[in-house]
Amino acid sequence: MPAPEALVLLIGSELTEGRLRDQNGFFLSQELTELGFFVREVRLLPDEPSLLRAAFSEALATPARLLISSGGLGHTSDDLTADLWAEALGDVLQVSPALLAALEERFRQVGRTPLPYLERYARVPQRGEALPNPVGLSPGLWWERGLRVIVALPGPPAELRALWQEAVAPRLRDRFGARAPFTATLRTTGLPESRVSALLAEWEKRLPSAFRLAYNPSWEGVSLHLHAPAEIDPGLFEQQVQELRRLLAPYLYGEGAVSLAEAILHLCRQQGYTLATAESCTGGHLAASLVDVPGASEVFLGGVVSYANSAKETLLGVSAWTLADKGAVSEEVALQMAEGVRQRLGASVGVATTGIAGPTGGSPDKPVGTVWIAQVGPGAHRSAHRFIFPGDRQTIIQRATAAALSLLWRGLRQTLPQTSEA
Repeated sequence: MPAPEALVLLIGSELTEGRLRDQNGFFLSQELTELGFFVREVRLLPDEPSLLRAAFSEALATPARLLISSGGLGHTSDDLTADLWAEALGDVLQVSPALLAALEERFRQVGRTPLPYLERYARVPQRGEALPNPVGLSPGLWWERGLRVIVALPGPPAELRALWQEAVAPRLRDRFGARAPFTATLRTTGLPESRVSALLAEWEKRLPSAFRLAYNPSWEGVSLHLHAPAEIDPGLFEQQVQELRRLLAPYLYGEGAVSLAEAILHLCRQQGYTLATAESCTGGHLAASLVDVPGASEVFLGGVVSYANSAKETLLGVSAWTLADKGAVSEEVALQMAEGVRQRLGASVGVATTGIAGPTGGSPDKPVGTVWIAQVGPGAHRSAHRFIFPGDRQTIIQRATAAALSLLWRGLRQTLPQTSEA
């Protein structure tokens, strides 16, 4: 039985004009896939009545069993979603005295006077339902038309997610009873997409036709997403995943939602290593990526952003002679920065970045985008690598941060031959 199709409509001119970055499309696509839906399409739509009317009409003409919109449920003049869905479905909205009273009571509980615009949030469809919002004012709206379900959710991500978890996902699970497909995500670092593809070419030729493999390259590495329908033999799926693990083993740092920073901290934690960073061109981005991981304090001791040469000398003990003779962007300085932060913070491993992020400061010998990344420890391990990254200043910083994480993981693996899994 094929998976039921879902169509997602993300509504808001702030999204189509680039004033706000969408978070709901990613969340809904991931959640719907886990519930067993096939996401037919995700669309961005502005707050324009004619375009929304056309989009709703087109959505209702598709075979999708589930239509979900987010945004446009507020009380301002550009919040049109509820009215236009009701229009498209031949329904009308009316104020629910019970819902209005509940909203007014919420205002009084926090010491606020209820305002007239609350009536707009209390409107519910005559031929549908309102789904109470546990963290905001806008209720979700739910319609059933034959085999199809239409759901309108508020735009703020915190409200959408709370409504989804409490009211929408359980009802969809009961309503459709779809079996989730088999999925596996394997994350690699150290190889570009072309080389990963070449590594897997023969295996892909033998992959059963029901399977799908997707490549997702990033600056940290390449993630592989293996997908198969719920009807296949679970043993066959696990067999393919095991073969994929075997082929990717030297570059495989984790599976599922694990990040490269998490994998690094896990390796250090396993062996009792501690870590410190010294950054120039990345300006603290490397340290921030590690601190983003819960529990990082067990491993990460701290970092130094030594942007000026004087800070490199004072805080990290970099030689003034080396800075004058080799320049701040050099193998020698990168290694001294890594060793300096390792010694000063008492860490097992020190990692350093120094480079030219631009847009000025480059030279024929050291063009903009030149970055040195060094790692020192544990034991006698020392390494430094030179890169020339293309792109603007922010891109160079991001790529240098990702490269430092990748080199750190690979360096830790080399010093831990007994560790077979990240």
